[in-house]
Amino acid sequence: MALNHASPRPNLNLPSVDGRIEKISNLVQEDDDLNTKMLPGLAHLLDDYLDPKVPVTSEDFTRRLLMVFRKSTDNTYQDLLAGYNDNEQAALEAFVKGEAANKAGIGLEYSPSIAARQELGKLQKASLAEKMEREFQDVKEGVKSWFGKEAEEVSRLVRPTEMVEIATRAGEGPLEAYKDIEFRNWGRTVDGKPCYTCVPKTTVDVQSIVKFAKKQGLGVRCSGYRHSWSPLFARDGGILISTLNLNLATRIPNFTSLGICQEPPEELNSITLLPKQPADGKTELVRVGCATTNEQLREWCIKDKLFTLPLNVIMVEITLGGSNAPICHGAGRRHQTLSDLVYRIEYVDANGEARTIDHTDREFLTAASGCFGLIGVITHLTLKFDPMSYAVMKPRKVPVVQAIPPPPGYNVPPALQPNPPLTPAQMAEAQADFERRASDDYYAEWFWFPYSDHCWVNTWDTTDDPTGAKDYPNSVTKVLQLAGTLAIQVLQETAALTKTQQFFPYTRTTLILKSDDMRNAARAAMMNLPPFETPLGNELETIKTWVPDALHFQRAIQNVRVRDMEVEIPLVPSKSDPKKPDWSYVQKAWWDAILHAYGYTSTCPQRMPLEMRIMGDSNVIMAPQRGNTLGTCSIEILTLQTEKDRWLPYAQELLNTWMSYRDGEGKLLKTRPHWAKEWYPFTVNNKPWLEHLKEVSYKDEIEEFKNIVTRLGEKHNWTLADLQARFSNELFDKLYFTDVHKPLAAQEAEKQGLRKGYKVKPVVIRGRQGVQ
Repeated sequence: MALNHASPRPNLNLPSVDGRIEKISNLVQEDDDLNTKMLPGLAHLLDDYLDPKVPVTSEDFTRRLLMVFRKSTDNTYQDLLAGYNDNEQAALEAFVKGEAANKAGIGLEYSPSIAARQELGKLQKASLAEKMEREFQDVKEGVKSWFGKEAEEVSRLVRPTEMVEIATRAGEGPLEAYKDIEFRNWGRTVDGKPCYTCVPKTTVDVQSIVKFAKKQGLGVRCSGYRHSWSPLFARDGGILISTLNLNLATRIPNFTSLGICQEPPEELNSITLLPKQPADGKTELVRVGCATTNEQLREWCIKDKLFTLPLNVIMVEITLGGSNAPICHGAGRRHQTLSDLVYRIEYVDANGEARTIDHTDREFLTAASGCFGLIGVITHLTLKFDPMSYAVMKPRKVPVVQAIPPPPGYNVPPALQPNPPLTPAQMAEAQADFERRASDDYYAEWFWFPYSDHCWVNTWDTTDDPTGAKDYPNSVTKVLQLAGTLAIQVLQETAALTKTQQFFPYTRTTLILKSDDMRNAARAAMMNLPPFETPLGNELETIKTWVPDALHFQRAIQNVRVRDMEVEIPLVPSKSDPKKPDWSYVQKAWWDAILHAYGYTSTCPQRMPLEMRIMGDSNVIMAPQRGNTLGTCSIEILTLQTEKDRWLPYAQELLNTWMSYRDGEGKLLKTRPHWAKEWYPFTVNNKPWLEHLKEVSYKDEIEEFKNIVTRLGEKHNWTLADLQARFSNELFDKLYFTDVHKPLAAQEAEKQGLRKGYKVKPVVIRGRQGVQ
């Protein structure tokens, strides 16, 4: 059954944010159980917030909101707090008990998210791989726990025979290999059970794994922090290479706070400045290991303040290999994707051989720099870095109709209309401001939190002048971001709001949003956008910081599990000037999403923001931005994990709208998904989106990709059939390899439903039923 319903008519009568807060407060006060046991102090907090005579800063609001749940008989606060490490718990408890954020945040350094600890922590708890008859040999050895805890005696550590010599020669003990560890991604959309989970440290380790896989007829796929929502991971019964164990994930250099030298990095998470420059003379070449995290790279850039990536994703909890494979991106119309920055690729091929693709093989790079891991295991990337520059951030909170003006004829909900209404001159000024920012700013991003009457506008330019630059986020912002994500977690999981949610379905959404009152420079219990308390008109305090800090301005968002659907919409030429974009398409996509949310006020399935970034095109064959010569509108909607059951139909309906846009000649726009976000469960024109990608959106690109990869294989001595056998999975089998002849052994294994003793089954996509 296809999810292809029309969106309901928007509810134009939803109260304003303050009106909703007042209703929630009144309900709590009228119920003694809520007011004294389940939500003690919430009504008082909300009343104080609404009272213009009572100053309630965003810091105060976050602290008091968390104290409500700390005192609640529900215990959700205590249960969630226990998932943080000792350093984080101490900072959070100090903050909630009244210590100022600037004190509570001293010494606070972020660790991997709770979700990452849970999934990677399975390796810690797992028994080391036991001997399999005829395939492995015993190794009796005591090893020190690679989690940095007490030494643990392990009576037997078994690994593939081919790996024994490598591990012994390296002098580092056996390669970590774990049997039958259940896999789950961060977003809880993909489950699986690889036969083996291996944690290599070197390229030679990777070669050994691939050679063993070839001998045993097993597939190999990689994962890092597992932040992709789509099924890009290993087949059941195959080998999963985890580029991180928890020790590597927590090895975050912090030269400023520690003041000591760090341990030498492993080969696969090393960062090396290369002496040779590209021909343009403007950029530097930096070689990074595939396991290098964004946080490690950020610290490396900040240490000497000489070089930076010109763009990046916001999240620091992601590896460079993980952002390269699915062609991730940043923001700003002058910027392409991260994969477009690749100068050289080092990978291990289907035969276990180490290979290199250089910038001189430009055609090969257009395929390999965004290949989803299909050509092999990427071990290192050489990327083009810019000289260090400084972001001049001026975050703004702007009424929704001014941030991105609605297209003519849109019925804007009264709660979103300014009072008094904007004059035609003011609307024209708002339109010009939006177009300028979207077209020209170095970084261009907009956030709207469901049912808010303001947007958060984060667009900025850079300067070469370092005067006045400071670290961002500072100790205050760090603890506020951490406290804010804890607040979201509590609001997402607590049962204390069940009764209020029954009366007012927008309760959780409103409290996450908190408020748009201009007394506060940002929302409290949400995604913690810069919490400045000094409004300058509708602009907030100016921040000058290093570009890597500005790109990663949110450091704790990984602690909140969300669902996320993102599409890349090409910018359409203006009829009056074909060299410029027609921004009405972007405005339409934005406002269609807002009005879609207002059609669901009775259930509020979207409880996290609508986010939009304007960016450029791409030269990478499989990039969704490729061919968008005027740029791309990257637009996405998110919700909390708890809304997963209502999420799929809600997102599908909005997707139907976004996919219906046509250009001036009546042709459907080539709107395509972000490969790493949620797209696999959805349909386009009542067919699985995968079919639409293969038959329409990427029909030519898939053939081009396969032709180039075939020629690369001829040069490096492998075939498309080798890639399917070694590095594909169910998704890529359907996308690329339906016409590729499989080896007879693989066909027989699938026919029998077995592969070396392990049942072969498709990756489970939660909620997939009823979507096709």
